[in-house]
Amino acid sequence: MKKFASLLLLLISMNMMAQVEVTAFNAGMAEGVTYFLPDTRLEFTVRAQCVTSTPGEFARYADRFLRITDAITDESKEWLLTGVDVKSTGVPNEANAFTVSINDNVASNLRLTNDGIIQAVNRDVEPVEIPEKQQRKVKRVDPRVYFTEEILQSTSTAKMAELIAKEIYAIRESKLSITRGTADNMPKDGLSMQLVLDELDLQERTLTELFTGHVDTVSYECSIRFMPTVESDTARAVLFRFSRKMGILERDDLAGSPVYYDFDVKEKIEVPQVEETNKLLKLLKKGEVKKEGICYIVPGRAKLKIYSPGKIFFEDELPFAQFGTVEVLSKKLFGKNSNTKVLFDTATGGIISIDNK
Repeated sequence: MKKFASLLLLLISMNMMAQVEVTAFNAGMAEGVTYFLPDTRLEFTVRAQCVTSTPGEFARYADRFLRITDAITDESKEWLLTGVDVKSTGVPNEANAFTVSINDNVASNLRLTNDGIIQAVNRDVEPVEIPEKQQRKVKRVDPRVYFTEEILQSTSTAKMAELIAKEIYAIRESKLSITRGTADNMPKDGLSMQLVLDELDLQERTLTELFTGHVDTVSYECSIRFMPTVESDTARAVLFRFSRKMGILERDDLAGSPVYYDFDVKEKIEVPQVEETNKLLKLLKKGEVKKEGICYIVPGRAKLKIYSPGKIFFEDELPFAQFGTVEVLSKKLFGKNSNTKVLFDTATGGIISIDNK
């Protein structure tokens, strides 16, 4: 860690003659590669599940014919708040736009995101693969496809329920015979046996649900974006509301209970010469001053907590570009005789790694 800190200080302090000229972006200026430093935006993904309970057609006969005492008797719907995920992303800060002269060899070695945020120098960046979210669904079929002729011709509900229960017992006996190896027509191999057992399981579950009812669970996600500023310090602010009957609600919808957030800027890198910095940027835009090197951000930090009265969903201290300060990697690092490789954090503008081998 000490070696890295020393290297970083050395990179910042170097003031030797070199090739890379970087100026603040100005419309109409000479050709070059323009890149942005980011502001850090938070993206909240609120996860919830809707659980729907549906009674079976023969629920009142569940105990009588199958000795099932906990069958669903009433239809209901309930929402559950399962979590809140937090992700930091970078948004181009147009006030921090810089251009590398097209004459510099490093210009062709800059790697930028699709929206122009500097990502790397002298190295490739592997694309991030986002896995597709897959939701497992229970295979459900119409139970009537398993009804025998006798069941279909039943004239009373009670008789139909009795015959279906007998069919369920017959399926169970078939499964036992196969697993014990006593069935008259045993499957020829292990794969065939598993296929038969799976089909019998499906038949049993489908017919049994006519008595027990079934529960369907559907997952939902909602995205909320938050761009912190220096005025964002707050405690117990409402992020959104949640209702067990209606799910995720807007923060001003009083039908739900609030989910709060606290945002506390722990480390805002105050640049003493803020006015001087503003003057410098103005001079840069006029082309009167040049920053010699590649600009990056030393991010500040803030603590975020997301919670409800009975649960904490997220609590951590995070880096933020907008609470930091702009620094410069020495132009010496990117001269003709150097192949320094730098990887930047596109969410915070900070340096992830430097390799000058």
